[in-house]
Amino acid sequence: MKIFQSETNLLQTLDRYDDLVRQCVDQKITFDEFCDLYNHFYSSYALDGHESDAEERALFERHAERIQAHAYIAQQILARLCSEEKAGLQSYKNAGRIGPATALEMLADVNLFWQNDRR
Repeated sequence: MKIFQSETNLLQTLDRYDDLVRQCVDQKITFDEFCDLYNHFYSSYALDGHESDAEERALFERHAERIQAHAYIAQQILARLCSEEKAGLQSYKNAGRIGPATALEMLADVNLFWQNDRR
């Protein structure tokens, strides 16, 4: 292990960040609060496995579906984020940028996936 002390530690951490997504979608926290608290989770914890040993990479493979949801949030939502005002500009649209309203809709889709997947 490199980042996580155990599988339990990984699962508890995933639970905490999954919950931040739910809180944002349920409007218990604002999108700005979500961004501050989420704080680049996927990259901060090196969930792509680039800093992990073989044991931890195997752990990531066992929980790949949950981790992939956070990769999607990082790469397809947060990495494309700009202000709502700029998101309306054609040059930003052409570059694939999205505003907070669209980002929140996309987070809701991730949250819906988790709800459906765990039934």
